Amino acid sequence: MELEINTVMVCVHTTSNSEEESRSVPTPDIRSNKPIGFHDQEDNNTAFFQKLVMAKFNGQDISIAIPNEISLSLSISKKSMIAADNKREEIKKHAADRNAIFESDVKIAYDFLEEIQKSVVFAYKAVESFCNASIPDGYVYKKTTSKGIVEHYGKEQIERWINTSEKVSIILPEILVCGSPTEQKFWGDFKNLERIRNELIHSKSINSAEILAELFSDVVIRYVGSSVALLEFFIKLDPANPIFPLGFGKSKIKIISVPDVEEYLQKIG
Repeated sequence: MELEINTVMVCVHTTSNSEEESRSVPTPDIRSNKPIGFHDQEDNNTAFFQKLVMAKFNGQDISIAIPNEISLSLSISKKSMIAADNKREEIKKHAADRNAIFESDVKIAYDFLEEIQKSVVFAYKAVESFCNASIPDGYVYKKTTSKGIVEHYGKEQIERWINTSEKVSIILPEILVCGSPTEQKFWGDFKNLERIRNELIHSKSINSAEILAELFSDVVIRYVGSSVALLEFFIKLDPANPIFPLGFGKSKIKIISVPDVEEYLQKIG
């Protein structure tokens, strides 16, 4: 069964100005996508629009502002880390009396593991989503193999076959015209985040005990934090980039000046 996806645009804010510029616009939730700003040259007003997705909920038609997948993943990771920290404190109190956790007491340890795994997986997913959103449709990545063969990857092939650390270290710097993050202090932590995430998603029994022990260590907090540091590295380059999520410094919305907004929206709709 193929699901038909319907989207509509809704005006969320208006202001008066006569120039094409970047400006800050109030946003009720940083998990939202950035609004799209259009300056209407005919009436000298600027309107900001958000895209809504139409869906069925409990048998009723509803329209929901499409969230930013990057911000949504970061939010899940952050909430799970807070929950894991609370469980960590409970475990510390328990360990002060007994250093073995089993029987009915084991619940706090398992609750901790659930939350810390969610935090790791969604921190990494935020970076994955950022990479895939930042790659233009017409971009082609050329990669030379160890046998000297030049392989060509389009956007879809990059998303499917190129690992995330290669995307952020080689492909994004080429697209965004900037240095590679591999020399930054957080890079080693991000590689560890990637390693643990891969172990969790593609579980191997030989490594399960080792990964389990690592999840209980404090270093995982630093690994998860590297995802935010990595995103900040790129996002600070252009606060007005419509692809970049809200919540990083002072985000701005790029305004496009057109002769007639309604006519323009009909053409791109």
